[in-house]
Amino acid sequence: MPDNPWSRRSFLGALSAVAATPQAAFSQGAARQYVLLGTQGTVSKGIYKATLDPRSGELGVMTLAAEIASPTFLALHRSGARTFLYSVSEVDGPGASVSAFAVTGGDPRLTPLNRQLSEGDGPTHLSLTPDGRSLAVANYGGGSLTTYHVAEDGRISAPVSHVQYTGSGPNHDRQLAPHAHSAQFSPDGRFLLVNDLGLDRIDVYRVNADTAEVRPSAPPFWTARAGSGPRHIAFHPNGRWIYSVNELDSTVDQLAWNAAAGTLMPLSRVSTLPRDVPPNSTGAGEILCTPDGRHLYVGNRVISQTMAVFDIDPSSGAPALAQTTPNGGRTTRHFAMDPTGRWMLLANQDSGAIVVLARDPETGRLSEPRHTYPLPSAMFVLFLP
Repeated sequence: MPDNPWSRRSFLGALSAVAATPQAAFSQGAARQYVLLGTQGTVSKGIYKATLDPRSGELGVMTLAAEIASPTFLALHRSGARTFLYSVSEVDGPGASVSAFAVTGGDPRLTPLNRQLSEGDGPTHLSLTPDGRSLAVANYGGGSLTTYHVAEDGRISAPVSHVQYTGSGPNHDRQLAPHAHSAQFSPDGRFLLVNDLGLDRIDVYRVNADTAEVRPSAPPFWTARAGSGPRHIAFHPNGRWIYSVNELDSTVDQLAWNAAAGTLMPLSRVSTLPRDVPPNSTGAGEILCTPDGRHLYVGNRVISQTMAVFDIDPSSGAPALAQTTPNGGRTTRHFAMDPTGRWMLLANQDSGAIVVLARDPETGRLSEPRHTYPLPSAMFVLFLP
């Protein structure tokens, strides 16, 4: 990774400059949409918050919402009138952990509830069951999975299940050891799917809803292509199709998901890259399927700094690459679509910024960058309901 060009002083100066520009002011009469922003490293201090103007796509002033080490992945759960936020701390050693916060107020305030160790280095992804009672963390550096039970008050239990993976893949630069990159619960919460970039497979577990314990399903995993590096998955809203993005060869596997048996079957495969980019020369990142099931998005990184837009065939579910557009920086680690479907916010890690692209809700196409806001080691974007 390139050296971080941001100093603490230059970061604060940049935020002040953003606050002083017209782009920090909202269009008259526009409703505010709050967004939380995850970061990494020591220049940025934790989780930031800002407001999005849904008319113009402009962000308000970014302020620190919670000081926490390297909150690179966030997840939200609402239970009645209560809202809880969960964050990893993607570090090595005793700081590797997952934290719980209560989210309160119209101008959201994050109140720490508790913190538990992740039992593995570099926790990089977490998810919750729909009822918010089970939480899973993927430890990329440690090559392991850890699950927790979540209490009614949002607090996280001590680890319930821990799975340490072993083995390697053919890519000697990236696959000398297991690297669990995501742990995603199925829409019904009965299964947990773990993408392992180092082992080229997706492990599947059955979930005990009462305890958050997991046990291998049968079969226990689906094997991806050697050297592909499965990173993250996105479920189609119909619950029958899964899209698995492969970081190392920049492809997306469309898989059929049997929700009753917890099994995966390959259906199609597509590249995320423009035709003029050599294969295996870049690294695909985040993946997102729209709520209407019509479009799929993937962030390309390293050589092709683009966002890939796919149209999804309504009958077969097969994605077809329809557009690649510049991401406005370097290394889009994560991105999210605002609730109106009109804006896509990108967290560009290596260029240290949040970039806003306009989105056509009908065609799914993205514009070139409209707005850019400095945020050192920007890693994650989460809209509050």
